[in-house]
Amino acid sequence: MNLNNSFANLNMNNKSPLNFDKTIAGFNVTERGVRSYSKSIKLGPLQVTLNARQSGVRGTISIPGTGLSIPNIKLF
Repeated sequence: MNLNNSFANLNMNNKSPLNFDKTIAGFNVTERGVRSYSKSIKLGPLQVTLNARQSGVRGTISIPGTGLSIPNIKLF
């Protein structure tokens, strides 16, 4: 058994053996830091979600409770 892949010699370029992904007050935080900010707004029967990250701002339009959505609409 090879134990070379331990936490002690974890390189940040490699995938982490332990994943952490949590949304706190709209900010998506991972084990590598803050990745994005998202905000959802309900407009009548539709829900619009805006997601801002380094690659730009993208949006999603969905119908809450149905699982139906149009994802990754590039805005900026």
